[in-house]
Amino acid sequence: PEGRYETDLAEEAILDAASPRHCGGALLMTLMNVETDRVAKTLLDLTQRVFQQLPQDDVNSMLSREACYRALELCHNSMIATGKRRLNFSDWFQAELLPILRTELTENNPVAMRAMQARAVTLTKAYARSLKGEEFDAAFQAIAKLMAAPDLVTALCASRCIDYLAILSVQERESGEDSPQLLAVRNHSVFALGNAFALANRAESEECLRVILMCVSALVEANGVYLEPVLQAIAEQLPPLWERAGDSVPIHSCLLSVLTHLIMKMGYSTVENSHVQAVLFPLLDYCTDISVVNRAETLLEDGLRLWLVTLLSSRVATIGPKLTSMLPRLHLILRSGLEPHLSLKVLQFNSILLGKQVVEPLGDFLRELLVTLTSRVHVKAKASGDEMEEDGGNSGGSSKEKDVGTMRDAIAALSYAEVLMQVFPALGYSISSPAISKVMSFISSGCEDGQRLSVTIPLLEVALSSFGRLIWINPIAFDEIFTQYNVDPSQRDLKVAALVKTWLGVVTSVSLATMISKKAQTIRFIDQKGAALSLCSAICRSPTLARVAGADIVEFTRQLLEVESRGNISTEALVEAACGATRQVVGDGPLGDAAHMTAEMLKLDPLLSVSLKEALDNAEKAVAMSSSQQSIM
Repeated sequence: PEGRYETDLAEEAILDAASPRHCGGALLMTLMNVETDRVAKTLLDLTQRVFQQLPQDDVNSMLSREACYRALELCHNSMIATGKRRLNFSDWFQAELLPILRTELTENNPVAMRAMQARAVTLTKAYARSLKGEEFDAAFQAIAKLMAAPDLVTALCASRCIDYLAILSVQERESGEDSPQLLAVRNHSVFALGNAFALANRAESEECLRVILMCVSALVEANGVYLEPVLQAIAEQLPPLWERAGDSVPIHSCLLSVLTHLIMKMGYSTVENSHVQAVLFPLLDYCTDISVVNRAETLLEDGLRLWLVTLLSSRVATIGPKLTSMLPRLHLILRSGLEPHLSLKVLQFNSILLGKQVVEPLGDFLRELLVTLTSRVHVKAKASGDEMEEDGGNSGGSSKEKDVGTMRDAIAALSYAEVLMQVFPALGYSISSPAISKVMSFISSGCEDGQRLSVTIPLLEVALSSFGRLIWINPIAFDEIFTQYNVDPSQRDLKVAALVKTWLGVVTSVSLATMISKKAQTIRFIDQKGAALSLCSAICRSPTLARVAGADIVEFTRQLLEVESRGNISTEALVEAACGATRQVVGDGPLGDAAHMTAEMLKLDPLLSVSLKEALDNAEKAVAMSSSQQSIM
């Protein structure tokens, strides 16, 4: 039966040359594309005649109905296409499909009858978006019950359908309101999970177990904290599944997905559950063991994501020792240069939770790593001039995962550098300043070997933000980038003016998302305030900056101060927007210590808490002094 189910799955790979899809199905879809109206009418007429004229309990009649259902499933896109709906699925579902789904069959029933019930399940999945609220509820309840069907093919089809319906219910959630579909899923999910775990015990093949685990993962995602009362029961099912996983990459990947959703949705209570821990930490160890051949290519990225979610949902008092014991593995991953966009995030939250002793032993290595990751921050034109070389220029893609020169890695490195200076200013400055200074020198020069180069906007934003943090800690760093990298003195004033103009242009640009979102506007204000405070601080220590761009910076800060006064923007509002620890997904559970520690750190962050008025007054004095000195000269 499992082989039959896997064959059905393979048939859906229409673009796969090796697909076992029969030629009749391929021909039907071709005809539907060419003569949509005629073929659709013929198919609907045939289905109606088969249903009305043939005896319901005859085996051959059942097979004919199942074939018609299969044809309608293949052509579902054309049948309910936007603009012309050729099939009223709601009426058909109520009249034919729902009674079939609710029929209780045994292994003694004819195979044709069981096949028709399995087809009704897959047909409902194909047309699921056409189900109305009450119909969706009825379909979900009936199909969840079929996961316990004696016929294994029907049960596996039901599992895959429940997976799809659960994900669909999350997608239908609008404006933070729970949709009728999501409420229906939550009403029957405990029952569905019980049947899913029971089905997992019946399945033997790797592919079928993977399908069932994905169903479990989708149900957890749709329910979140609503599953808290049955967390213990769910957790007890995980260790046996871990034991069955063996060396199966797909099963480990599914377990990663299940645990990630469990932890994201139910918070630290999941991490601290003994049954979850019996799988969580061995699974993390397994997936991040890069000494095993092909492990980095198959499971490392998902393993690091689960590690990050675990950190966000951990309390140091209970999980601290386990987190500490995993640090040597993190050091190995960092030194390998694998997945730095995730491994640096894992290091960041480890240091927030456990302190600077996490970072100090890696100081020299991190300093070199950040320089390496940001060594190619430009976007170079290809020979044709039509495309730009991004993500490190991996046109072939074969070395993408190991290439430490990608744009994504450069952005991750600069983001980490900024956070490190925010959490541990002195240590962070020591580690981050070489990479940031080199990047800013390149941005200021805008060329390499005589060729004009450009930088992507996302990288430019994070580079300027990290540079702002750098010059807040050491205001003379602004001048140092123009002297340290031998900028022509005759061009220095032009370079300084151009850099400030670019910086102010970046932080004042407004996207459509910013215009319609209050939270996005607050985050944009945080960027602007950070830039204003950093530049005002640099003005007071840099005569060149005060002379060349002081007036522009003062005017920008004055306008920003007016915005702050009109909007009555408090430090608390800025901290809430900047924290970024509240996950905007369905049913989030309580976060761990990282959220509270991050909020407390932000409350003390000078780039959020220092008065713009005070900074403006000091900057105006510095600019006035510079002007008077120029007039004397």
